[in-house]
Amino acid sequence: MDKQQVFKILHTINTAYSRFEVTDDRVILWSEMLQEMDFDKVNARLRQHIKDNKFPPSIAEISVYERPKNGHLEKVKQWEREGAERQT
Repeated sequence: MDKQQVFKILHTINTAYSRFEVTDDRVILWSEMLQEMDFDKVNARLRQHIKDNKFPPSIAEISVYERPKNGHLEKVKQWEREGAERQT
């Protein structure tokens, strides 16, 4: 997520929650914490949070972390293919 997208997230929170203040420090912190997250996924979680909660979200409440790729399953499939090729 780039800084402009972080501003959009913070602006949405500020619009929905009148007591949520957007400060320079908050922009810096949220930018650091959200930089590796997908904007659309975080925005979707934020919108759901707004529907369900009367208090503004913390970073943790709207964070969406990508699961690391698990290469184990692909390796097993590769071994099976190689084993099948050797048997023919």
